[in-house]
Amino acid sequence: MTISRRRLLGYGAGAASLLAAPYVARAQAQPIRLVFSHHVPTTHLAHGVAEKFADQVKTLTNGQVTIDIRPASQLFNLRTSAEALQLGTLDLAWTDLGTLANWQPQFGFTSVPFLFSDYDHVKKVLYGPIGEQVTKEAKDTLGVDILCLGASGFRIFVSKREIKSADDVRGIKLRVPEIPVYVEMARALGTNPTPIPAGEIYTALQTGVIDAFEAPPDFVTSGKHYEVAKFMTRTHHIFTEVSMMSSAKKMASLPANVQKALRDAAVEQVSKAMWEANLKIQGDAWNELTSKATSNASPDIPSFRAKMGPVIDSFVAKAGPKAKAYIEAVQKTA
Repeated sequence: MTISRRRLLGYGAGAASLLAAPYVARAQAQPIRLVFSHHVPTTHLAHGVAEKFADQVKTLTNGQVTIDIRPASQLFNLRTSAEALQLGTLDLAWTDLGTLANWQPQFGFTSVPFLFSDYDHVKKVLYGPIGEQVTKEAKDTLGVDILCLGASGFRIFVSKREIKSADDVRGIKLRVPEIPVYVEMARALGTNPTPIPAGEIYTALQTGVIDAFEAPPDFVTSGKHYEVAKFMTRTHHIFTEVSMMSSAKKMASLPANVQKALRDAAVEQVSKAMWEANLKIQGDAWNELTSKATSNASPDIPSFRAKMGPVIDSFVAKAGPKAKAYIEAVQKTA
């Protein structure tokens, strides 16, 4: 016997509720769990930002989305997390354009020495047309969805002798990380690049193995390197970027409201909260260094920049015309 919808409704509220049940079930949002991997310890600013991001996403989705944060390379390190995003085996990560340059070399333009003049310049680049182009290209070529580009900070010179201009670094033994663009910068400045582990810098300065090194201000204060190197120079020679990224494949599979929540929370936490917190940390660290060592906040930057031609030429030769276009666009944005 076939029962029509009208006849079923005539049996009262109980039957009506049975009729409506499938629609209610479909309307209920299914819980979503995402994994966020990163390489820094839980004491790092980026971990705290990731936690706030997860809380905000949970609030924006009324508890539908839970983000499981796996810090300190528990799952992936900086490079392998970027690779996992491309493969779709990881949902979210802190990584950077320099790491993406392993697959698309032009993205390494952010590490070109003396390319950025200050944080305002960086902001115009990251949150303007250049940042939009980078985001589109990363998604199109690598399957990585950049939720928000972000800043880690600028680097300074720490030395055993005063540095006022590029001429003052000629011939010194300069510790740099074993990254090609850093080594090439050191050579272009006429120094003797000396790649040693970061944990050995203090002793190397103490024993004369190196005369100077370069790093963000907060690294210098935490390591108390001012005890063995008395001169600080705010060259801001290389900008380091750290960004919140997602698997494009994963993002495309999520409901529209969840995608919006992830993007909105990322912008709020990375371009605003993290930006302000990071600037304060680096600013406070520099102020501490000025009280403990001889500091130079305004060295002759043009003299350094004038020596970067070979570094830029080398980078463009390896990374191609897209890299050149990005560099020129940054220079025009200043």
